[in-house]
Amino acid sequence: MNRAAPLTARRLATVVGSWDAGAGPTYRRLAAAIRTAVMDGRITTGTRLPSERSLAEATGLSRTTTTRAYEVLREDGLVRTRQGSGTVVELPFGVSGSMSMLARPDRPDGIAMTAAASEAPDGFSALVERAMSALPSVLATDGYLPDGLPVLRERIAARYSRHGMPTDPDQIIVTTGAQSALSLLVSALVRPGDRVLVEGCGYPHAFDMLQRAGARLLPLPIADSPWPVDEVARLAPAARLALLVPDFHNPTGASMSSEARAEIARSLAHGSVTTIIDETLRDVNVSGLPQPEHYGVHAPDAIVVGSVAKSLWGGLRIGWIRAPRTLVPRLVQARMVRDLGTAALDQLIVATALEDGEIDLRTRTADLRERRDVLLDAVGRRLPDWQVSRPDGGLSAWATLPAPLSSALTSVALDEGLTLTPGPRFFPTVPILGEHHLRLPFALRPEILEEAVVRLARAWALVTTGQTGGTADPDAVDLIA
Repeated sequence: MNRAAPLTARRLATVVGSWDAGAGPTYRRLAAAIRTAVMDGRITTGTRLPSERSLAEATGLSRTTTTRAYEVLREDGLVRTRQGSGTVVELPFGVSGSMSMLARPDRPDGIAMTAAASEAPDGFSALVERAMSALPSVLATDGYLPDGLPVLRERIAARYSRHGMPTDPDQIIVTTGAQSALSLLVSALVRPGDRVLVEGCGYPHAFDMLQRAGARLLPLPIADSPWPVDEVARLAPAARLALLVPDFHNPTGASMSSEARAEIARSLAHGSVTTIIDETLRDVNVSGLPQPEHYGVHAPDAIVVGSVAKSLWGGLRIGWIRAPRTLVPRLVQARMVRDLGTAALDQLIVATALEDGEIDLRTRTADLRERRDVLLDAVGRRLPDWQVSRPDGGLSAWATLPAPLSSALTSVALDEGLTLTPGPRFFPTVPILGEHHLRLPFALRPEILEEAVVRLARAWALVTTGQTGGTADPDAVDLIA
Protein backbone atom coordinates (compact mmCIF):
# COMPACT_ATOMS: atom_id res chain seq x y z
CA MET A 1 0.00 0.00 0.00
CA ASN A 2 1.18 3.50 -0.72
CA ARG A 3 1.30 6.26 1.83
CA ALA A 4 -2.21 7.41 2.74
CA ALA A 5 -3.69 4.56 0.67
CA PRO A 6 -7.30 3.96 1.82
CA LEU A 7 -8.35 0.68 3.40
CA THR A 8 -12.04 -0.17 3.21
CA ALA A 9 -13.87 -1.05 6.40
CA ARG A 10 -14.80 -4.48 5.05
CA ARG A 11 -11.19 -5.21 4.12
CA LEU A 12 -9.94 -4.06 7.53
CA ALA A 13 -12.43 -6.34 9.26
CA THR A 14 -11.13 -9.25 7.15
CA VAL A 15 -7.47 -8.41 7.70
CA VAL A 16 -7.61 -8.17 11.50
CA GLY A 17 -9.17 -11.63 11.82
CA SER A 18 -10.25 -12.80 15.28
CA TRP A 19 -10.48 -9.41 16.98
CA ASP A 20 -13.46 -10.61 19.04
CA ALA A 21 -11.47 -13.34 20.84
CA GLY A 22 -10.58 -13.06 24.51
CA ALA A 23 -12.07 -10.97 27.30
CA GLY A 24 -11.82 -7.34 28.28
CA PRO A 25 -13.47 -4.34 26.65
CA THR A 26 -14.36 -4.87 22.99
CA TYR A 27 -12.68 -1.64 21.91
CA ARG A 28 -9.36 -2.78 23.41
CA ARG A 29 -9.60 -6.15 21.67
CA LEU A 30 -10.28 -4.43 18.36
CA ALA A 31 -7.38 -2.01 18.89
CA ALA A 32 -5.07 -4.93 19.76
CA ALA A 33 -6.08 -6.79 16.59
CA ILE A 34 -5.40 -3.74 14.40
CA ARG A 35 -2.09 -3.18 16.17
CA THR A 36 -1.02 -6.80 15.53
CA ALA A 37 -1.91 -6.49 11.84
CA VAL A 38 0.22 -3.34 11.58
CA MET A 39 3.17 -4.87 13.38
CA ASP A 40 3.29 -8.00 11.23
CA GLY A 41 2.95 -6.10 7.95
CA ARG A 42 -0.65 -6.90 6.97
CA ILE A 43 -1.35 -3.18 7.29
CA THR A 44 1.57 -1.00 6.21
CA THR A 45 2.65 2.39 7.48
CA GLY A 46 0.93 5.21 5.60
CA THR A 47 -2.32 3.26 5.20
CA ARG A 48 -5.45 5.37 5.75
CA LEU A 49 -7.89 3.51 7.98
CA PRO A 50 -11.64 3.65 7.34
CA SER A 51 -13.80 6.04 9.32
CA GLU A 52 -15.13 4.99 12.71
CA ARG A 53 -18.66 5.02 11.28
CA SER A 54 -17.88 2.71 8.31
CA LEU A 55 -15.86 0.35 10.51
CA ALA A 56 -18.77 0.14 12.94
CA GLU A 57 -21.10 -0.77 10.08
CA ALA A 58 -18.71 -3.43 8.70
CA THR A 59 -18.12 -5.09 12.09
CA GLY A 60 -21.57 -4.71 13.62
CA LEU A 61 -20.08 -2.76 16.54
CA SER A 62 -21.23 0.56 17.89
CA ARG A 63 -19.55 3.72 16.69
CA THR A 64 -18.55 4.40 20.29
CA THR A 65 -16.57 1.13 20.29
CA THR A 66 -14.69 1.85 17.05
CA THR A 67 -14.01 5.44 18.12
CA ARG A 68 -12.50 4.28 21.40
CA ALA A 69 -10.41 1.66 19.57
CA TYR A 70 -8.90 4.41 17.40
CA GLU A 71 -8.27 6.47 20.53
CA VAL A 72 -6.22 3.60 21.99
CA LEU A 73 -4.17 3.40 18.79
CA ARG A 74 -3.57 7.16 18.89
CA GLU A 75 -2.45 6.97 22.53
CA ASP A 76 -0.01 4.21 21.56
CA GLY A 77 1.42 6.44 18.82
CA LEU A 78 0.45 3.95 16.12
CA VAL A 79 -1.91 6.22 14.16
CA ARG A 80 -2.49 9.94 13.70
CA THR A 81 -5.71 11.71 12.80
CA ARG A 82 -5.80 15.00 10.96
CA GLN A 83 -8.69 17.08 9.77
CA GLY A 84 -9.48 16.20 6.17
CA SER A 85 -7.01 13.31 5.88
CA GLY A 86 -8.55 10.77 8.24
CA THR A 87 -6.72 8.29 10.47
CA VAL A 88 -3.38 7.15 9.07
CA VAL A 89 -1.08 4.39 10.32
CA GLU A 90 2.26 5.80 11.42
CA LEU A 91 4.76 3.42 12.99
CA PRO A 92 6.58 4.95 15.97
CA PHE A 93 10.01 5.28 14.34
CA GLY A 94 12.75 6.21 16.75
CA VAL A 95 11.31 3.90 19.40
CA SER A 96 13.46 0.91 20.30
CA GLY A 97 13.08 -1.87 17.74
CA SER A 98 10.96 -0.04 15.21
CA MET A 99 13.56 1.75 13.13
CA SER A 100 15.24 -1.47 12.06
CA MET A 101 11.90 -3.27 11.54
CA LEU A 102 13.03 -6.03 13.88
CA ALA A 103 10.50 -7.85 16.03
CA ARG A 104 12.03 -7.42 19.45
CA PRO A 105 10.02 -6.92 22.64
CA ASP A 106 11.22 -3.92 24.63
CA ARG A 107 11.68 -5.92 27.83
CA PRO A 108 15.24 -7.28 28.24
CA ASP A 109 14.09 -10.89 28.59
CA GLY A 110 11.92 -10.75 25.47
CA ILE A 111 11.95 -13.65 23.00
CA ALA A 112 11.18 -13.24 19.29
CA MET A 113 9.89 -16.28 17.40
CA THR A 114 9.41 -14.43 14.13
CA ALA A 115 12.50 -14.95 11.99
CA ALA A 116 13.39 -18.51 10.98
CA ALA A 117 17.10 -17.85 11.38
CA SER A 118 19.89 -18.53 13.87
CA GLU A 119 23.39 -17.51 14.84
CA ALA A 120 26.37 -18.39 12.64
CA PRO A 121 27.46 -22.05 12.97
CA ASP A 122 30.66 -23.25 14.60
CA GLY A 123 33.57 -22.93 12.21
CA PHE A 124 32.20 -19.89 10.42
CA SER A 125 35.08 -17.67 11.59
CA ALA A 126 37.58 -20.18 10.21
CA LEU A 127 35.71 -20.12 6.90
CA VAL A 128 36.04 -16.34 6.77
CA GLU A 129 39.78 -16.56 7.49
CA ARG A 130 40.24 -19.04 4.63
CA ALA A 131 38.34 -16.75 2.30
CA MET A 132 40.54 -13.81 3.24
CA SER A 133 43.54 -15.55 1.71
CA ALA A 134 41.94 -15.15 -1.73
CA LEU A 135 41.06 -11.49 -1.23
CA PRO A 136 44.20 -10.06 -2.94
CA SER A 137 43.06 -11.49 -6.28
CA VAL A 138 39.80 -9.55 -6.00
CA LEU A 139 41.49 -6.35 -4.84
CA ALA A 140 43.33 -6.26 -8.15
CA THR A 141 39.98 -5.66 -9.91
CA ASP A 142 37.68 -2.62 -9.75
CA GLY A 143 35.26 -4.57 -7.53
CA TYR A 144 32.13 -3.89 -9.59
CA LEU A 145 30.56 -7.27 -10.32
CA PRO A 146 26.92 -6.88 -11.39
CA ASP A 147 26.62 -10.56 -12.30
CA GLY A 148 28.86 -11.88 -9.52
CA LEU A 149 32.37 -13.10 -8.75
CA PRO A 150 33.46 -15.48 -11.54
CA VAL A 151 34.76 -18.19 -9.19
CA LEU A 152 31.49 -18.22 -7.24
CA ARG A 153 29.37 -18.37 -10.38
CA GLU A 154 31.51 -21.26 -11.65
CA ARG A 155 31.09 -23.24 -8.43
CA ILE A 156 27.34 -22.64 -8.20
CA ALA A 157 26.93 -23.68 -11.84
CA ALA A 158 29.05 -26.80 -11.33
CA ARG A 159 26.95 -27.78 -8.33
CA TYR A 160 23.72 -27.53 -10.32
CA SER A 161 25.28 -29.58 -13.12
CA ARG A 162 26.23 -32.35 -10.69
CA HIS A 163 22.63 -32.34 -9.42
CA GLY A 164 21.17 -33.06 -12.86
CA MET A 165 20.68 -29.49 -14.08
CA PRO A 166 23.40 -28.71 -16.67
CA THR A 167 24.33 -25.08 -16.03
CA ASP A 168 26.93 -22.66 -17.39
CA PRO A 169 28.40 -19.91 -15.18
CA ASP A 170 26.86 -17.30 -17.48
CA GLN A 171 23.42 -18.50 -16.33
CA ILE A 172 24.19 -17.43 -12.74
CA ILE A 173 23.64 -13.95 -11.29
CA VAL A 174 24.84 -13.44 -7.72
CA THR A 175 22.58 -11.18 -5.64
CA THR A 176 22.48 -9.67 -2.18
CA GLY A 177 20.41 -12.48 -0.70
CA ALA A 178 17.41 -14.43 -1.97
CA GLN A 179 15.00 -11.62 -1.23
CA SER A 180 17.01 -9.32 -3.47
CA ALA A 181 16.91 -12.01 -6.16
CA LEU A 182 13.12 -12.30 -5.92
CA SER A 183 12.74 -8.54 -5.95
CA LEU A 184 14.88 -8.29 -9.10
CA LEU A 185 12.86 -11.00 -10.84
CA VAL A 186 9.55 -9.41 -9.92
CA SER A 187 10.69 -5.98 -11.15
CA ALA A 188 11.88 -7.44 -14.46
CA LEU A 189 9.11 -9.95 -15.16
CA VAL A 190 5.89 -8.80 -13.52
CA ARG A 191 3.65 -6.14 -14.98
CA PRO A 192 0.45 -4.72 -13.46
CA GLY A 193 -2.42 -7.12 -14.00
CA ASP A 194 -0.24 -10.20 -14.54
CA ARG A 195 -1.71 -13.29 -12.92
CA VAL A 196 0.80 -15.18 -10.78
CA LEU A 197 0.17 -18.70 -9.50
CA VAL A 198 1.28 -19.02 -5.87
CA GLU A 199 0.79 -21.36 -2.94
CA GLY A 200 -2.35 -20.62 -0.93
CA CYS A 201 -0.17 -20.39 2.15
CA GLY A 202 3.42 -19.24 1.83
CA TYR A 203 6.18 -16.68 2.34
CA PRO A 204 4.61 -13.26 3.07
CA HIS A 205 7.35 -11.05 1.65
CA ALA A 206 7.09 -12.76 -1.74
CA PHE A 207 3.36 -12.06 -1.80
CA ASP A 208 4.05 -8.45 -0.80
CA MET A 209 6.51 -7.99 -3.67
CA LEU A 210 4.07 -9.40 -6.21
CA GLN A 211 1.12 -7.36 -5.01
CA ARG A 212 3.12 -4.13 -4.93
CA ALA A 213 4.15 -4.79 -8.53
CA GLY A 214 0.46 -4.93 -9.42
CA ALA A 215 0.25 -8.70 -9.88
CA ARG A 216 -3.03 -10.53 -9.42
CA LEU A 217 -2.39 -13.56 -7.23
CA LEU A 218 -3.86 -16.95 -8.14
CA PRO A 219 -3.47 -18.87 -4.87
CA LEU A 220 -3.74 -22.65 -4.93
CA PRO A 221 -6.55 -23.99 -2.72
CA ILE A 222 -5.53 -25.12 0.76
CA ALA A 223 -5.17 -28.91 0.74
CA ASP A 224 -3.14 -31.71 2.32
CA SER A 225 -0.19 -30.49 0.25
CA PRO A 226 0.68 -26.88 -0.63
CA TRP A 227 0.66 -28.03 -4.29
CA PRO A 228 -2.56 -29.88 -5.25
CA VAL A 229 -1.54 -31.18 -8.66
CA ASP A 230 -5.00 -31.07 -10.23
CA GLU A 231 -5.48 -27.46 -9.15
CA VAL A 232 -2.15 -26.45 -10.69
CA ALA A 233 -3.31 -27.94 -13.98
CA ARG A 234 -6.64 -26.11 -13.69
CA LEU A 235 -5.14 -22.69 -12.90
CA ALA A 236 -2.06 -22.83 -15.15
CA PRO A 237 -3.84 -21.62 -18.32
CA ALA A 238 -4.86 -18.42 -16.52
CA ALA A 239 -1.36 -17.66 -15.16
CA ARG A 240 1.51 -15.82 -16.77
CA LEU A 241 3.99 -16.63 -14.00
CA ALA A 242 4.25 -19.05 -11.09
CA LEU A 243 6.25 -18.78 -7.86
CA LEU A 244 6.69 -22.00 -5.87
CA VAL A 245 8.76 -23.23 -2.89
CA PRO A 246 8.96 -27.02 -3.38
CA ASP A 247 11.72 -27.80 -0.84
CA PHE A 248 10.94 -27.52 2.90
CA HIS A 249 8.19 -25.07 2.12
CA ASN A 250 7.94 -21.94 4.26
CA PRO A 251 5.95 -22.05 6.54
CA THR A 252 4.64 -25.65 6.48
CA GLY A 253 7.98 -27.48 6.06
CA ALA A 254 6.48 -29.76 3.37
CA SER A 255 8.44 -30.99 0.35
CA MET A 256 6.99 -31.63 -3.08
CA SER A 257 7.19 -35.28 -4.15
CA SER A 258 9.16 -36.29 -7.21
CA GLU A 259 5.94 -37.32 -8.99
CA ALA A 260 4.29 -33.97 -8.22
CA ARG A 261 7.34 -32.09 -9.51
CA ALA A 262 7.11 -33.88 -12.84
CA GLU A 263 3.34 -33.36 -13.18
CA ILE A 264 3.39 -29.71 -12.13
CA ALA A 265 6.33 -28.96 -14.45
CA ARG A 266 4.34 -30.48 -17.34
CA SER A 267 1.23 -28.46 -16.51
CA LEU A 268 3.12 -25.17 -16.29
CA ALA A 269 5.11 -25.87 -19.45
CA HIS A 270 1.90 -26.71 -21.33
CA GLY A 271 0.50 -23.35 -20.25
CA SER A 272 3.73 -21.51 -21.17
CA VAL A 273 3.96 -20.25 -17.59
CA THR A 274 7.27 -18.63 -16.57
CA THR A 275 8.19 -20.41 -13.34
CA ILE A 276 10.28 -19.13 -10.43
CA ILE A 277 11.43 -21.78 -7.95
CA ASP A 278 12.63 -20.63 -4.52
CA GLU A 279 15.19 -23.14 -3.18
CA THR A 280 16.33 -21.02 -0.24
CA LEU A 281 15.68 -23.81 2.28
CA ARG A 282 16.70 -26.83 0.19
CA ASP A 283 20.09 -27.26 1.89
CA VAL A 284 18.60 -27.17 5.40
CA ASN A 285 17.93 -30.91 5.46
CA VAL A 286 17.46 -31.34 9.19
CA SER A 287 16.56 -35.04 9.19
CA GLY A 288 19.24 -35.92 6.63
CA LEU A 289 16.80 -37.99 4.57
CA PRO A 290 17.14 -38.36 0.77
CA GLN A 291 15.51 -35.46 -1.02
CA PRO A 292 13.63 -35.39 -4.32
CA GLU A 293 15.60 -34.12 -7.29
CA HIS A 294 15.69 -30.39 -8.02
CA TYR A 295 12.47 -29.15 -9.61
CA GLY A 296 14.62 -27.86 -12.46
CA VAL A 297 15.44 -31.43 -13.52
CA HIS A 298 11.88 -31.53 -14.88
CA ALA A 299 11.83 -27.89 -16.03
CA PRO A 300 15.26 -26.81 -17.33
CA ASP A 301 13.96 -23.32 -18.18
CA ALA A 302 12.59 -22.67 -14.70
CA ILE A 303 14.21 -19.71 -12.94
CA VAL A 304 15.80 -20.85 -9.68
CA VAL A 305 16.58 -18.71 -6.64
CA GLY A 306 19.12 -19.92 -4.07
CA SER A 307 20.78 -18.55 -0.96
CA VAL A 308 23.08 -19.39 1.95
CA ALA A 309 21.19 -17.26 4.51
CA LYS A 310 19.43 -20.29 6.00
CA SER A 311 22.14 -22.91 5.50
CA LEU A 312 25.09 -20.81 6.69
CA TRP A 313 24.15 -17.46 8.24
CA GLY A 314 21.59 -14.72 7.66
CA GLY A 315 24.28 -12.05 7.92
CA LEU A 316 26.01 -13.51 4.86
CA ARG A 317 23.93 -11.70 2.27
CA ILE A 318 24.56 -13.94 -0.72
CA GLY A 319 21.85 -15.30 -2.98
CA TRP A 320 21.72 -16.11 -6.68
CA ILE A 321 19.51 -16.61 -9.69
CA ARG A 322 19.89 -19.47 -12.16
CA ALA A 323 18.13 -18.31 -15.32
CA PRO A 324 17.90 -19.21 -19.01
CA ARG A 325 20.75 -17.58 -20.96
CA THR A 326 18.35 -15.42 -22.96
CA LEU A 327 17.00 -13.82 -19.79
CA VAL A 328 20.34 -13.05 -18.08
CA PRO A 329 21.19 -9.81 -19.99
CA ARG A 330 17.74 -8.43 -19.19
CA LEU A 331 18.16 -9.22 -15.49
CA VAL A 332 21.65 -7.74 -15.32
CA GLN A 333 20.44 -4.59 -17.03
CA ALA A 334 17.53 -4.31 -14.58
CA ARG A 335 19.93 -4.80 -11.72
CA MET A 336 22.20 -1.96 -12.82
CA VAL A 337 19.59 0.60 -11.79
CA ARG A 338 19.26 -1.03 -8.34
CA ASP A 339 22.87 -1.73 -7.33
CA LEU A 340 26.18 -2.51 -9.02
CA GLY A 341 26.94 -5.82 -7.41
CA THR A 342 27.26 -7.81 -4.20
CA ALA A 343 30.02 -7.51 -1.58
CA ALA A 344 33.14 -9.27 -2.90
CA LEU A 345 34.28 -10.65 0.46
CA ASP A 346 30.90 -12.21 1.15
CA GLN A 347 31.06 -13.87 -2.27
CA LEU A 348 34.55 -15.17 -1.51
CA ILE A 349 33.28 -16.72 1.73
CA VAL A 350 30.57 -18.65 -0.14
CA ALA A 351 32.99 -19.63 -2.92
CA THR A 352 35.31 -21.00 -0.23
CA ALA A 353 32.45 -22.93 1.36
CA LEU A 354 31.83 -24.50 -2.08
CA GLU A 355 35.52 -25.26 -2.63
CA ASP A 356 34.94 -29.01 -2.43
CA GLY A 357 31.75 -28.87 -4.47
CA GLU A 358 29.24 -29.00 -1.60
CA ILE A 359 28.81 -27.11 1.66
CA ASP A 360 29.43 -29.44 4.60
CA LEU A 361 26.34 -28.91 6.75
CA ARG A 362 26.41 -32.09 8.84
CA THR A 363 27.20 -30.33 12.12
CA ARG A 364 24.77 -27.53 11.32
CA THR A 365 21.84 -29.81 10.58
CA ALA A 366 22.54 -32.02 13.62
CA ASP A 367 22.33 -28.93 15.83
CA LEU A 368 19.08 -27.82 14.18
CA ARG A 369 17.65 -31.32 14.53
CA GLU A 370 18.21 -31.14 18.29
CA ARG A 371 16.52 -27.73 18.45
CA ARG A 372 13.55 -28.94 16.41
CA ASP A 373 13.08 -31.88 18.75
CA VAL A 374 13.33 -29.65 21.83
CA LEU A 375 10.60 -27.41 20.46
CA LEU A 376 8.29 -30.25 19.49
CA ASP A 377 8.78 -32.02 22.83
CA ALA A 378 8.04 -28.81 24.76
CA VAL A 379 4.88 -28.09 22.73
CA GLY A 380 3.75 -31.69 23.13
CA ARG A 381 4.08 -31.45 26.92
CA ARG A 382 2.59 -27.98 27.45
CA LEU A 383 0.10 -27.71 24.57
CA PRO A 384 -1.02 -31.33 23.98
CA ASP A 385 -4.15 -30.32 22.05
CA TRP A 386 -2.08 -28.56 19.36
CA GLN A 387 -1.16 -30.39 16.17
CA VAL A 388 2.39 -29.55 15.11
CA SER A 389 4.23 -30.76 12.01
CA ARG A 390 7.57 -32.55 12.32
CA PRO A 391 9.43 -31.08 9.35
CA ASP A 392 12.37 -32.92 7.82
CA GLY A 393 13.97 -29.62 6.86
CA GLY A 394 13.71 -25.89 7.00
CA LEU A 395 13.76 -23.86 10.19
CA SER A 396 10.19 -23.86 11.46
CA ALA A 397 7.29 -26.11 12.43
CA TRP A 398 3.69 -25.40 11.46
CA ALA A 399 1.11 -25.58 14.24
CA THR A 400 -2.62 -26.12 13.87
CA LEU A 401 -4.52 -24.60 16.79
CA PRO A 402 -7.71 -26.11 18.24
CA ALA A 403 -9.48 -22.75 17.85
CA PRO A 404 -9.14 -19.85 15.38
CA LEU A 405 -7.22 -17.60 17.77
CA SER A 406 -3.84 -17.03 16.14
CA SER A 407 -4.05 -13.22 16.03
CA ALA A 408 -5.45 -13.02 19.55
CA LEU A 409 -2.71 -15.34 20.81
CA THR A 410 -0.03 -13.22 19.13
CA SER A 411 -1.37 -10.12 20.82
CA VAL A 412 -1.56 -11.70 24.29
CA ALA A 413 1.89 -13.32 23.92
CA LEU A 414 3.47 -9.87 23.66
CA ASP A 415 2.44 -9.26 27.26
CA GLU A 416 4.39 -12.42 28.13
CA GLY A 417 7.50 -11.08 26.38
CA LEU A 418 7.05 -13.41 23.38
CA THR A 419 6.79 -12.04 19.84
CA LEU A 420 5.08 -14.23 17.25
CA THR A 421 3.89 -13.91 13.66
CA PRO A 422 0.16 -14.67 13.43
CA GLY A 423 -1.01 -17.29 10.98
CA PRO A 424 -3.02 -14.91 8.75
CA ARG A 425 0.24 -13.27 7.63
CA PHE A 426 1.02 -16.39 5.56
CA PHE A 427 -2.27 -16.44 3.62
CA PRO A 428 -2.12 -13.91 0.77
CA THR A 429 -5.78 -13.50 -0.17
CA VAL A 430 -7.91 -14.97 2.64
CA PRO A 431 -6.15 -14.12 5.93
CA ILE A 432 -8.94 -15.58 8.06
CA LEU A 433 -7.78 -19.07 7.00
CA GLY A 434 -4.63 -18.51 9.03
CA GLU A 435 -6.39 -18.06 12.35
CA HIS A 436 -6.05 -21.79 13.02
CA HIS A 437 -2.28 -21.72 12.43
CA LEU A 438 0.99 -20.46 13.87
CA ARG A 439 4.55 -20.74 12.55
CA LEU A 440 7.05 -21.85 15.22
CA PRO A 441 10.70 -21.26 14.22
CA PHE A 442 13.06 -23.64 16.04
CA ALA A 443 16.44 -22.05 15.27
CA LEU A 444 16.82 -20.47 18.73
CA ARG A 445 19.00 -22.10 21.38
CA PRO A 446 17.33 -25.02 23.23
CA GLU A 447 16.99 -23.23 26.56
CA ILE A 448 15.36 -20.24 24.86
CA LEU A 449 12.95 -22.53 23.00
CA GLU A 450 11.93 -24.15 26.28
CA GLU A 451 11.18 -20.76 27.84
CA ALA A 452 9.39 -19.59 24.69
CA VAL A 453 6.98 -22.52 24.90
CA VAL A 454 6.36 -21.83 28.61
CA ARG A 455 5.29 -18.29 27.67
CA LEU A 456 3.34 -19.55 24.67
CA ALA A 457 1.35 -21.97 26.83
CA ARG A 458 0.69 -19.23 29.38
CA ALA A 459 -0.60 -16.89 26.65
CA TRP A 460 -2.76 -19.66 25.16
CA ALA A 461 -4.33 -20.32 28.55
CA LEU A 462 -5.15 -16.63 28.94
CA VAL A 463 -6.72 -16.44 25.49
CA THR A 464 -8.79 -19.60 25.80
CA THR A 465 -10.01 -18.89 29.35
CA GLY A 466 -10.87 -15.29 28.50
CA GLN A 467 -8.79 -13.73 31.27
CA THR A 468 -7.37 -10.98 29.09
CA GLY A 469 -8.12 -9.10 25.94
CA GLY A 470 -4.47 -9.11 25.01
CA THR A 471 -2.79 -5.75 24.60
CA ALA A 472 0.21 -5.70 22.29
CA ASP A 473 3.52 -3.93 22.68
CA PRO A 474 3.50 -0.95 20.27
CA ASP A 475 7.29 -1.03 20.09
CA ALA A 476 7.45 -4.52 18.58
CA VAL A 477 7.73 -4.52 14.79
CA ASP A 478 7.65 -7.73 12.82
CA LEU A 479 10.38 -9.23 10.70
CA ILE A 480 9.57 -12.46 8.89
CA ALA A 481 12.43 -14.41 7.36
